[in-house]
Amino acid sequence: MPRYKYIAKSRPEKSISAEIEAESEKDAINKLTQMGYFPVSIEADNLSEANTGILNFRRVSSKEIALFTEQLSSLIESGVNILNALNTISGQTRNKYLRVVLYDIVANIKNGDSFSDSLAAHPDIFSNLYSSLMRTGEASGNLKNTVKRLAEYLQEQEEFKSSLYSSLTYPAFICVVGILTVMVLLIFVIPRLVTMFEDMGQILPLPTRILINTSGFMRSYWWIIFLIAGITIFLFRRMLRTAQGKIAWDGFKLKMIILGPVILKTEISRLTRTLSLLLSGGIPVTSGLSISITVIDNEILKTEVSRFKSLIYSGSSLSAAFKTSKIFPDVVINIVEIGEGTGVLDKSLLRIAEDYEKEVARTLKTLTHMLEPVIILVMGLIVGFIVLSMLLPIFQMNLITR
Repeated sequence: MPRYKYIAKSRPEKSISAEIEAESEKDAINKLTQMGYFPVSIEADNLSEANTGILNFRRVSSKEIALFTEQLSSLIESGVNILNALNTISGQTRNKYLRVVLYDIVANIKNGDSFSDSLAAHPDIFSNLYSSLMRTGEASGNLKNTVKRLAEYLQEQEEFKSSLYSSLTYPAFICVVGILTVMVLLIFVIPRLVTMFEDMGQILPLPTRILINTSGFMRSYWWIIFLIAGITIFLFRRMLRTAQGKIAWDGFKLKMIILGPVILKTEISRLTRTLSLLLSGGIPVTSGLSISITVIDNEILKTEVSRFKSLIYSGSSLSAAFKTSKIFPDVVINIVEIGEGTGVLDKSLLRIAEDYEKEVARTLKTLTHMLEPVIILVMGLIVGFIVLSMLLPIFQMNLITR
């Protein structure tokens, strides 16, 4: 239904600015009049075109979803009902597409749909995990605590993701700056010195000849370098679109010497934190595993978790299912088994997630501290080779003249 922005007076000295849903501008005026308001101005809100135009291509980031959930939790805990909370948040959000989606959710709720069903109507924004938890919260009558737990979960995920990115940003920055520096030297600086070297009329040192040939190749055949890089990226992405290619790549990542354990622990922490949240919300283990699979990126782990579901359906416990896998470490299996025995499986899974997240953060911090001087040393050696290769002919000429 179209939305209209309006300014109206409830009393001679008080003006109200808000939005209203109506079939037409005339219908909006009639609704405002029935509410006891005197319309001053009414204009159509272009955001009502929820499913048309360029807005369909706007992305809603996970950070924005986490912020929305946190705001929703705060409002519900303050005693605001779900409709008023959604209207308040939609009026404040900067993402236009998310605002349109929230308007649509409000309209669906007014038409009799549940909050969880309204969320499930937008799977591109609200995941199966999100809508399933809300459905459980509505069924148990404990939506407030469910939203709060989900907000904390999303916030923890964003903080963990942010820590990973921040650990890798500086080494990546150094690499990019170093590569750009070398390219500028080879493409723009070296060619200016080639003429001078040729005028010397003497045999150039081997390092200088290597440098000149490399610079000439890059200037003449730079397009080949970009073409090979483009073809490689295209073929790699095409391989990842196939099931066998994705499995092969994910298996290779897990076998990497240093990064393999980091990737495994990151995936396990994501799985256990999600499963802990679902179990604490009253969702059964099998259903929780089905939903948790969606947050795992590695196909090898996805296959293992899918196999766990079959074992649990056959009567096995979660710890027994974990024991059949060669991927999950013994410490994870032991903690899950203890959690099942004491009846606090959700807390045990949360502990695994927190411990692994801290361990991954420490490992990445150590690796980046070790990687930074190595990158600087390698780039320094490359730049030093370039500078030395440019100076050698000059030194050679001075020796000859003496």
